[in-house]
Amino acid sequence: TDGDVYGEHIAMVIKSGSANAAHLRELTVPDAKWVGVWATDIEKYNLPTIPMTESDIKRCHDLKKDPRYESGIWKKELDVFLRIKRKAELEAFSKYGLTNITDKYLPPKLELAKSL
Repeated sequence: TDGDVYGEHIAMVIKSGSANAAHLRELTVPDAKWVGVWATDIEKYNLPTIPMTESDIKRCHDLKKDPRYESGIWKKELDVFLRIKRKAELEAFSKYGLTNITDKYLPPKLELAKSL
């Protein structure tokens, strides 16, 4: 997913389901891992960004009210988004070359995902 609050929410919906479709538990993937671009990745990899919009910031505050985002990586990343007020697309990794995302980014991200 892209490095924004909507990407984080997409990952959460895949993992735990949509609040509007809570009755459809068979559509969730509880063991799914979020390996998209995180707010901390934006800083760590110095990715090209654009400013978050007022709508992005509002969405971030709204997600922080959702109990699914109260702890762990979910809370941490929302806090970082609010601090940096920046977002990045997955394509931002092309700054480092076309194979950088598969050669340098994904291997450690997949290892980290195993521990979450």
